[in-house]
Amino acid sequence: MRLILILCTALILCTTIFTPVLAVTTNGMDTSYGSTDGYITRHYDYVLDGNQGTLPIALSTKLYSAYREENPRQKRAWAYVDNASFFLTYLNEYNQNRYFEALADEIRKKTDNPDDQARIAISLVQHIPYIKGSPYRYPYEVLYDGSGVCFEKSLLLAALLKELGYKSSVLYFIPENHLAVGISCPEPYDFRGTGYCLVQATNPIIMTDETPFAGSGENWSSPEIIRTSDGHSLDSVRTEYIDARTLILLQSERTAARGNGTTLPIADNPRWSELQAKYDLYA
Repeated sequence: MRLILILCTALILCTTIFTPVLAVTTNGMDTSYGSTDGYITRHYDYVLDGNQGTLPIALSTKLYSAYREENPRQKRAWAYVDNASFFLTYLNEYNQNRYFEALADEIRKKTDNPDDQARIAISLVQHIPYIKGSPYRYPYEVLYDGSGVCFEKSLLLAALLKELGYKSSVLYFIPENHLAVGISCPEPYDFRGTGYCLVQATNPIIMTDETPFAGSGENWSSPEIIRTSDGHSLDSVRTEYIDARTLILLQSERTAARGNGTTLPIADNPRWSELQAKYDLYA
């Protein structure tokens, strides 16, 4: 019964009613397209080590229409046995898999380094605009609509990491009504000994940055871990770990300076700017 109540109330912080807009240009995704035989081409932005790139993918208008008609948003949360069943229903719908495979193939064309492929996938999903909307869309619909909430974008990222061969999970923070992604990584970089590095899909945030969102309290709660794929570990995460902690320190200094009516010390500005550019972080 507790799980049923959780599912019925989940994602309140991340969602409102959503109406898709298909022919506009938004930050992170060029939604202009040409249509050929029921397909449209979308382009997705990403940043890898400060270098910007774009990936194309052709998406089926027919599949999108079918999802809009059949979408399990029409089902009731209490139809699911547990949280894992609820989330995996969206992730594992097989008709969308070929498009995740196609996008993963496009990622592989950009680099032969598997860990950099994972970084591109993370950045790509983070750059799809976060817009509060329906919590009941397939990851494919996020690609098509060019926007998503934490629940939807996290499942999309989990799907891409699965195609790229990584062991991953989704992390369900129940009190915060929030979903994030975990990618397998070594200690001491993992999140609270889970074996997974914390990855936020909502917007560009450095992997392993565990700073809670505004309104979420001083620390994240202990998440429910829902395995989404088996595979290898992202072992080269030390750089992100150091960068994330450097940024956290700079943000703390910046907040303290603002409280005192001053600004971040000039000596710290270059490092701040460097991290902003390296990960395309929002100011």
